[in-house]
Amino acid sequence: MKRSIALFAAALVAGCASPVGPREADVYFILEAAPAAPAATAVSVAATSAAGFYDTQDIVYSRAPGTRGYYQFNHWTERPQRAIQAQLAARLENGGARSGLVLGTHLDEIYHDAAQAPGTARIALSARLVDPASGAVLARRSFVRSAPAASNDAAGAVRGFNQALGALLDDLAAWVAAEAKAAGK
Repeated sequence: MKRSIALFAAALVAGCASPVGPREADVYFILEAAPAAPAATAVSVAATSAAGFYDTQDIVYSRAPGTRGYYQFNHWTERPQRAIQAQLAARLENGGARSGLVLGTHLDEIYHDAAQAPGTARIALSARLVDPASGAVLARRSFVRSAPAASNDAAGAVRGFNQALGALLDDLAAWVAAEAKAAGK
């Protein structure tokens, strides 16, 4: 009898702990800037690396300074560094004059700063331009862009990310062209 009561109590507790009703469906977003004209100077684009916390398909947010979290049911279709590298390659590898230079990039941050609604989408990327013949780093620069989130949720943040990414890629393409020209490439 005691065993039956214990099993019934365990089943009751397990039933209370499981979610009631359907859970929210996962949503996957594409990180993409608006198409742009090819750059004036063509460079080879190396794979983009990412800081560990951002090396994920989960969309990151912050509700307080110095904190980060992942949206529970909202994700990228691919890791942000892969989407960024593909868009850099589309803009910079098929541009104007071939420079022979290699662009290396590192995704420092990509998060929805939601401390004040609706928040801001923020992207920070570090870049270095390398002469592969000598291995010399010709130039380094950090790029930071942000755009207002359309709403205080992941969907609104993604609209901001796409806008911020377009501006960041424009900045980076202009920098590459200026540095390649300064290096005589």
